[in-house]
Amino acid sequence: MSRALPFVAGGLLALLVGTATAEGPVGHPASARNPDAACAHCHDGPHTPREGQDFQACASCHAEEHWAPSTFDVARHASTAFPLLGRHVEVDCGLCHVGGRLHGLPGECAGCHIDRHRGILGEDCEACHSVERFVPVEGFVHAKSGFALEGPHATAACASCHQGPLGQKLREGKGSACTTCHEATHGDIGSACQDCHPLTGGTTFASARGTHVFDHRTTGFPLERRHRAQRCGSCHQKGKPTPDTRCASCHFSPHNGQLGGQCENCHAADRWSLVRFDHDLTAVPLRGAHMVTPCTSCHTNQRWIGLTTVCWDCHAGDAARAPRTVDAHGFGRVECQDCHSLWRWSF
Repeated sequence: MSRALPFVAGGLLALLVGTATAEGPVGHPASARNPDAACAHCHDGPHTPREGQDFQACASCHAEEHWAPSTFDVARHASTAFPLLGRHVEVDCGLCHVGGRLHGLPGECAGCHIDRHRGILGEDCEACHSVERFVPVEGFVHAKSGFALEGPHATAACASCHQGPLGQKLREGKGSACTTCHEATHGDIGSACQDCHPLTGGTTFASARGTHVFDHRTTGFPLERRHRAQRCGSCHQKGKPTPDTRCASCHFSPHNGQLGGQCENCHAADRWSLVRFDHDLTAVPLRGAHMVTPCTSCHTNQRWIGLTTVCWDCHAGDAARAPRTVDAHGFGRVECQDCHSLWRWSF
């Protein structure tokens, strides 16, 4: 009988299981001729003597009737220095035991896996990574780096900041200044974004009305009433971080510049139609029915200055409806208000 009798099973050079058992010889045909023969007497295989493999113990892993699959399962692997946990349970044996090597395999992660951190973070991979999956990284405490992940940063992909060649990108990142990742839209007010925009309490940089903690009173233009409900971008447009504070820079002026630009002298911040103009400062103080007359009844065609103060200029139509007329020749020096009340035209 030839000493080397190879056969292929499962893609590997098989070793038929060898020794006689306590109950009797194994069911191999060769055992009938030599009951004391060991597997290695006839078969060569991947488990060579230089690895310290006991050829008499083939049956501890391989069945008598077939070479593969091995009977050395996950439970038995736990008796070694490297129990199979997590994703390792699903890995094919040959990926680690290359060439049939059973002993002397590295137990460190880097023995099988590429160290993408190039030694920068040490060899204790399990301090950050789980045996269940390599990503996401659950064990690393980013606050230890001096840059705690808060708000939307906590859900951002690592590669969003850590870019570049392996080994450099984790050490250097992009820096801790907001403007290294985010576009600076305010121009001349510095780069300390966190002074106004919080990282906690939300998932976006700005909500519909602007998530900010900036005290607008420090600008000399406190936000009052209707201004408080406006979006920041309504005034702070891109490229113009410091807007013009004059009302006319945002609001259309129906006065065509006739009354100057100090709109707040007459109009309130909560609503435009509430006019607090003191008409007594003009040549025509409002008295009587004039006090409840709409402004546009006299100020037609957006004309606000230079109006006439003669009653007839506005009330000519009223005279035509009068029950009786007055002879102008007899009353040439009489003013309308000498006979008529400011509260009603009839007398």
